[in-house]
Amino acid sequence: MADLRSLDGLEVFMSGLPGDLTDQGLKTQLSPFITDRLGFTDWACQKARGKNFGSVTFLYRVQGERFLMIYGEEVLPGLTRRGRPRTRARLTLLGGNVFCKQSNRQPDPFLLGTLVKTAEDLQQERESHQELANDKSVVFKVDRLSCGHYEYPNGTFAYTKDIEWPAEGALNSAKFGRDILIINFAYQSNSIRVEIPYRTIHEIVVAGRPTSLTLTLWEAPRFFELINQDINSLMSKLGISGSAKNVSRARLTQLPHVSANHAEILGQSLVYRLQVSPTDFEPKLRRLKEKERLTISYHDFLSVSTFGRTSMAGGLETFRRLVDECNATSVVPFDVLFELQALVHNGYLLPQTVEALLRRLCRTVNTSSTNGSSSNMANGTGGLASNNRDINGLNRTSSSFPFSADAFKKLFSQIPFPGPDVDADTFSLDEIWSYLEDNQREIRQGITKELISERGRQNLIMVYKVQVMPTRFMLLGPEPEAKNRILRKFPHHTGYFVRVQFCEEDGQDLYFNARVTLELIYKRFKSFLLQGVHIAGRQYKFLGFSHSSLRAHSVWFMAPFVDHNSNFQTYSTVISDLGQFNEITSPPRCAARIGQAFSETPFSIDLHDLGVQVEYIPDVKSKDETRVFSDGVGTLSRSLMEAIQDALPQTRGITTCFQIRWGGAKGMIALDDTLDGMVMRIREESMVKFKSADTRYLEICDMGNKPIPLVLNRQMIKILEDMRVGESWFFDIQNRELSRLRMIAAYVRNTVEFLKRQKVAEQINFSRLIRRLHKLGIDYKRDAFLCSVVETVILREVRLLKHKARIPVEKGVTLFGIMDEFGFLEEGEVYITFEKHKLPRCRDVDICDKLVLITRSPALHPGDIQVRRAVVPPPYHPLRSLSNCVVFSQKGQRDLPSQLSGGDLDGDIYNIIWDDDAVSSSSREFAPADYPRVRPLDIGREVTMEDMTDFFVDFMATDQLGVIAVKHMILADMKEGGTVDPECLTLAEMHSTGVDYSKSGIPINADQMRRLTRTKYRPDFLAPAPPANIVDRTEIVFEAPKAPALEDEDEESGPKYQYYKSSKVLGKLYRAIDEKKIWKENIHRIASSQGTSVWDQLSRYFRNECEKLGDVNWRPLQDDARRIRQAYDDAIWSASMDYSDNSTKGITELEVFTGYIFNKSGVQTKRQRDKSVRLKDEFDRIAKWAESLIRKKGIQSREDDGVDGDYDHTVDGESSGSESESASDDDFNLDLSALELSIACFHVGILSSKKSGRNNSDFQSFKVIAAQCVLSELEIALMKQQMAF
Repeated sequence: MADLRSLDGLEVFMSGLPGDLTDQGLKTQLSPFITDRLGFTDWACQKARGKNFGSVTFLYRVQGERFLMIYGEEVLPGLTRRGRPRTRARLTLLGGNVFCKQSNRQPDPFLLGTLVKTAEDLQQERESHQELANDKSVVFKVDRLSCGHYEYPNGTFAYTKDIEWPAEGALNSAKFGRDILIINFAYQSNSIRVEIPYRTIHEIVVAGRPTSLTLTLWEAPRFFELINQDINSLMSKLGISGSAKNVSRARLTQLPHVSANHAEILGQSLVYRLQVSPTDFEPKLRRLKEKERLTISYHDFLSVSTFGRTSMAGGLETFRRLVDECNATSVVPFDVLFELQALVHNGYLLPQTVEALLRRLCRTVNTSSTNGSSSNMANGTGGLASNNRDINGLNRTSSSFPFSADAFKKLFSQIPFPGPDVDADTFSLDEIWSYLEDNQREIRQGITKELISERGRQNLIMVYKVQVMPTRFMLLGPEPEAKNRILRKFPHHTGYFVRVQFCEEDGQDLYFNARVTLELIYKRFKSFLLQGVHIAGRQYKFLGFSHSSLRAHSVWFMAPFVDHNSNFQTYSTVISDLGQFNEITSPPRCAARIGQAFSETPFSIDLHDLGVQVEYIPDVKSKDETRVFSDGVGTLSRSLMEAIQDALPQTRGITTCFQIRWGGAKGMIALDDTLDGMVMRIREESMVKFKSADTRYLEICDMGNKPIPLVLNRQMIKILEDMRVGESWFFDIQNRELSRLRMIAAYVRNTVEFLKRQKVAEQINFSRLIRRLHKLGIDYKRDAFLCSVVETVILREVRLLKHKARIPVEKGVTLFGIMDEFGFLEEGEVYITFEKHKLPRCRDVDICDKLVLITRSPALHPGDIQVRRAVVPPPYHPLRSLSNCVVFSQKGQRDLPSQLSGGDLDGDIYNIIWDDDAVSSSSREFAPADYPRVRPLDIGREVTMEDMTDFFVDFMATDQLGVIAVKHMILADMKEGGTVDPECLTLAEMHSTGVDYSKSGIPINADQMRRLTRTKYRPDFLAPAPPANIVDRTEIVFEAPKAPALEDEDEESGPKYQYYKSSKVLGKLYRAIDEKKIWKENIHRIASSQGTSVWDQLSRYFRNECEKLGDVNWRPLQDDARRIRQAYDDAIWSASMDYSDNSTKGITELEVFTGYIFNKSGVQTKRQRDKSVRLKDEFDRIAKWAESLIRKKGIQSREDDGVDGDYDHTVDGESSGSESESASDDDFNLDLSALELSIACFHVGILSSKKSGRNNSDFQSFKVIAAQCVLSELEIALMKQQMAF
């Protein structure tokens, strides 16, 4: 703070300002006087809307004094009637006199700090010679706005409007700003605002007769109604909810219309036309094109007769009736009807087109049934598919039905947007039927069968999904999902369950903006939860949600069905079968208890078959029984532990603790080596949450099968700084990691080790491919895709380091917490045990009888990090049998886990640091927080489904956990006391309340939040990262810096913050990393297009090696190779869509291959982090499956074999027989069929792939997998040949 307070600025007070001006508006008006005339750039304005006074702060006092000399008010002789000195204004703004004088208060030091940072940022941009992006707005006057659809009547491309809004008044405009199109118009006394981000615009078709801009959109626009400030103020005074003093607009679910219902066609009519004034149309159009942000084409629409045009609303109604009829008669299987409805509902095809397709399907099926009923009956198909289900329990088409659901799902990747350059035949019924026939021929090859089976082996199941947005909903899937208890109970009926996600139009969480009320959006969400959704003839309604899905804003719906025991299953029967919930009178608690059945539990163990004896044991408590030391943890015998391990796939080593769900119980169970037989011990008081008879299966959520590397975060670093941990320690560990990241791309050995440690495409051993290329003298950096894979993963780590302070601690670990069942540990002692060889860069570890730092995230209270002594039990003590956990003592007045950010032992993980430099320098230690237990919301009666849905929506609308955490970081940096400051302590307690909100139903106190220091200044380490994008789907490019958008004040999507240079350790660590410099100097390499490509060099090498083997004839296998590639590309496309937040625009192949969803801001959202974990697993499955096809082998798992060894135990640098690639002793016959198919796949892979559909891409990764397969098969063949001779 000292450096900020030493800045010598000056604040100028201004009166007589127009009331409508804001900070930005005032700056716009003052710029000609201060920036243009005086040449001063380092100044800022403060002005509240509605007030006639404000201020200007100059970074340099001398500049402020110069401004006052010219524009300061002039003092005149005499006094006013009120006895004040007479003055005369020397500044005029917007026709009014403005009086300026030196303020009687000192400038805000944090505002001066933001001016310093802004000046330095601009100087750096100038020095880097980067041009500022062209952000100047282009404004058209709007005469009419309409929404509709494209079609081809009589083969002519035409726009058909479904609803039109004539713009009333003279102030209607369409402004193309920096990143967004904003349309403002008046209609029926409503002031309407429409926001269309550029990223959602596929194409703009320009027409001259009449002058119009017709936009094809990927997703629905955002609609608002501007709120009259006088009415808003009155509502606020009257206490009417939904309006606050600063709310300026209300988010709408549709545009109002005097006679039409916009909502019924909004999701399908995604073409919007702006009929604009012809005045200056061409010059404005040229300026719009100069932005180079939008795809613009020209087409004068012909005046086509309305005869033959379609009505979207009428077509949708007719289509829905036909779908219901087909479902009722079982003529068309549900899975096909789902995809057909999705094609219409998601806006891919017109309802009239799909209606005609469905009628043709029905005719084909009826004809087939009539002509071949006896044959079908003989084959057991009966001509219908209503009872035919796959391994996922989804209704699947029988062999008598002409097309499978997968054939229809593939249409999503083949159907383009209609447009002036797209042929009318593309959308004809015959063309779509031809697509389906081709798709079905590929599916009959059975290539994807093993991929489906592999998902089943990994306990995944295919689940339908629904995305509910502010304006529409979309049908997605089926997508792979981890099993839960409900899905496991009805394995043959999973098609009756859907996962429903509530989100923004782009798939992200709704963004909180204090200026916008979202009441209508949440009202729509609540209505959807209560009424359910009609899909392909079935009515799905609310069922429940888990704790994690509540935070992710997703729930489960179900449709009634008759199960395999002929029982009719509904919401009531499914829930009652789980357990007894009628005694729970708190909606959030009841939802949480039911939600245990929805927790993802990939594995389950049949306890009855194993003969497991379940025992209930009491909890271990403090002497006064106010503290529970065993909160959430039980035990199991070694025999049961080994039985569980045997039942789990791909387990290595010994796992001694498991996170479980069992009946109504949840928590951890840990090995107790003193137990004999098959025994599980459950602590009834702390583990059993509700009574249940559903106890046959033990479900495994997670397990301690390896140590988790410890990385710091910003909250931990701030507390450690307040504990006086030396600043040098933070820089030492950050610089060590930064040096490692800088050197990764410099040497292939480093690259290989890094890729292996990060497990990038580990199932095809991608790191080994890079090493093999190096050994052959081929530089992988000559290929753009290979280069981008490496660069993406390095940049991810650099950005996590800089923007999240995710600094790895080599002398640290993260582990599950359990309790010492034997009373060995004394108060204040812990036992830390883990498998050292599974922890990257773990050197000699001595954690015996030494002090350690221990904490749990999130840590906001200064007492959330404690210093304790780590001890090791003597040999043969039962505790020594444990691994990959931290064991806490059962002695003392208070259990340690509850002192660490309110932790317990039901699955929480804890962070431990034993680095002497950190521990020894922590000279301050703070008492842990001890908050009173929050009493949950109690409605005094049995909880209903409506109560739980109400809570779900209330939670979405009021959850402020992220806001509190950020506010805590800001104030901890601004306040001298750091996390010990009273306001930070208050925020820490509020955060604890917010964490419990999902179970207690008690939200944070909003009034308490408002009483805290309010500031628009933030430390620089919270500033957004320089935006970076994936260009051409393979290359990462940083965006050009953007100049302040003075004229685009109304583009604000939320509060605009100003950033100052933090003088605390977080700010210093942040500024020590120049990510753009590291990107340019150490990471990014431009792939050379000169010389021989990587793939041509590999091709030549393959040809030379094959000559040594003799007759290697791969050319006849090219058709097989093409089919494999097509199936692989389809799988990659499906993954790109399934794991994208935006259900209409897929992620890139680069993201799929690396298992990392790229965020242009540099920091993933929680949803993106969770999806990235699942995406990585999915790509591993796809890669394993593709390798098995290419090499003609069954799918084999490549288990993690550590991070070392790439250059060890090898012959000439190559593995001498790992991964099933060695020749067996008794088989030296040269069967080259796998090699031949691998080479054929490689040659097919290096060709450009067929592009089609909306997300058309030339996928690159198939050749990478094929190349690795060729190298492996060549190695085996040459080894066999050598051994044979």
